[in-house]
Amino acid sequence: MASTIYLVSAALMVLLLLAVVGAVVGRNWKAYTPSLRNEQSVWSALAGNETVWTLVFLVAALAVGGGAALFVSGDAFSGSLVSAGGAAVGVALAAAFLFYLFYGTYAAAKARGYRRAAAVMAASWVLGLLVVGAITVNLLTG
Repeated sequence: MASTIYLVSAALMVLLLLAVVGAVVGRNWKAYTPSLRNEQSVWSALAGNETVWTLVFLVAALAVGGGAALFVSGDAFSGSLVSAGGAAVGVALAAAFLFYLFYGTYAAAKARGYRRAAAVMAASWVLGLLVVGAITVNLLTG
């Protein structure tokens, strides 16, 4: 039975490889010339707007504060609602920690003179090391 699973996995990987090769070969990549136009997407425009960042911060702070207040309220609400508030606060704090870790590493690498790609690579390495550490701890304790 295990050999069938390995054969199916190998066949799927061959299909994926063929799809990637087909996508690369099918493009006219030799005729690509970069344009000098400065087209800014909607997301880039929003990311550069300070008002949007302020509103996102206020909404996030109110959501985390509301979830924390719901979590510590205890018996005033149903148990599932209280546990959902605690889970929401935990997820929000974990996401904030990961964003801070990634952006902090990115900003530190940019300040040291690295280009954007190298800075993103360094920040991705830090997150990857965090994931490998979490998996290691999980394997050692489980």
